[in-house]
Amino acid sequence: VTAEPSRYADEFAIERHSWATTTTRPCTYSLALGDVAFADFDRYESGQLVLLRISFDGYGCCTPASELVARMDAADSAELVRRIESDEPLSTDDVRVILRRYFEANRSVVWEDALVEWGLVAAPERES
Repeated sequence: VTAEPSRYADEFAIERHSWATTTTRPCTYSLALGDVAFADFDRYESGQLVLLRISFDGYGCCTPASELVARMDAADSAELVRRIESDEPLSTDDVRVILRRYFEANRSVVWEDALVEWGLVAAPERES
């Protein structure tokens, strides 16, 4: 039995990031995704995270309309916040799964071609 090839690019590193000034990119949490993207999140009173903006090498900074961006699932938000606020490493498969699930849910409001190119969402199925 042969394994189905991954429709994602290579695994990406995930690091906590902070901007030198919070006035130009205000956010609750910022993550460096490999060396190709920075994702900035805000946190609602409910604890749910929401993407504020994401910048990609070669594409620029995407700030989707806030009313179009879905909030992250409550359980995923809680786990991601717990991991970000701990000393635990973020570059793990379970954190990648959370982020990819969230980016998949929002691929139509963020630059899909950039998400695909950098492996943050699955590449579209090719017709045979």
